[in-house]
Amino acid sequence: MVTVFTIVSPLMAEGSLSDAIEGITHKGQLRLGAVQREDAEGAKSTTLSAGGHVSLTTKPLGGFSLTGTLFTTNPIFGKKEEGMFLDSNSEGYSIVGEAYIKATFGKTMFKAGRQLLDTPYADSDDIAMISNSFEGYSLVNQNIEDTTVVLAYLDKWSGVDAPVPEKFSKMQGSGDAVFTAGLIYEGIEQTSLQAWHYKLDDANFNYVEAGYEADTFNMAVQYTDQDHSNRAYGVALGGSVDGLALSFAYNKVDGMVVDGFGGGPFFTSSEDHTIAEVADQEAMSYGAEYALGEITLGVHHIHFDKGEDETDYLASFAVNDKHSLDLIYSDMYDDGDIVRFFANYSF
Repeated sequence: MVTVFTIVSPLMAEGSLSDAIEGITHKGQLRLGAVQREDAEGAKSTTLSAGGHVSLTTKPLGGFSLTGTLFTTNPIFGKKEEGMFLDSNSEGYSIVGEAYIKATFGKTMFKAGRQLLDTPYADSDDIAMISNSFEGYSLVNQNIEDTTVVLAYLDKWSGVDAPVPEKFSKMQGSGDAVFTAGLIYEGIEQTSLQAWHYKLDDANFNYVEAGYEADTFNMAVQYTDQDHSNRAYGVALGGSVDGLALSFAYNKVDGMVVDGFGGGPFFTSSEDHTIAEVADQEAMSYGAEYALGEITLGVHHIHFDKGEDETDYLASFAVNDKHSLDLIYSDMYDDGDIVRFFANYSF
């Protein structure tokens, strides 16, 4: 396990530990969540849970700071069978999802410990009560103009997508860490380019994406290969006018791909189904969203040529800067359906 508290001596370089503690800042979110799932056989499970997270960060001293974040989910009532909200024993749990030391020098930031991370194949995937978090090291450098370099060495993970949500466990069966390297370039107006490499035990993942975004139009293309023999291609198009946004996406798989450690990077991913785990899969996504003030309504339909389609209906209400409400209904046809509701208060 990466232990951040063995590296506290640099905090003493330009001040005392008491100065850092006195300057602690906090932020967090309280979340009330409800979920009901009906599976393919018609069996239902329902959970209402209260939780959220609170994060504490020390005052930076000499470029160093410490951050700790506690995540928790606590069922209020229900059958306690919904793994999306609960642990591997269908119970509530609490976990220190972040515990890292951060060092910032110029345009370089280094983190060691438990941390949230968002990359194509390792991401927080905040779709339920407790998001994914990762244990290891990460470095972000922006010394090159318009360019961000990301390096990460990830050993363990926990959270909604992990095999054991309530504790940090090895990301790979061998115990070896996952190495990630990414390059993001934004030096061309309205255009972003990114390339990533992931070194795993039995495969190397490569991911490339290019996107263009104007005021009323956007488009993107993606390519990924997993150990070269398994590939996926994708294109996404979108346009908007007067609060109405329309979108289309297409993915094609040669071989079989996986989502990685999180929700996956694919353009046609729905709230539940993706193109992963099915040989030579093909998918098309059609979507529409309408924003009227603080209210956003949306519908997205994803057609999979092998497997059940999915239609997602979404409604969001930004009550104010701190309060928000979200309702998501996912109709997976013969695979059942999922309804989720969240009330969030950020502080």
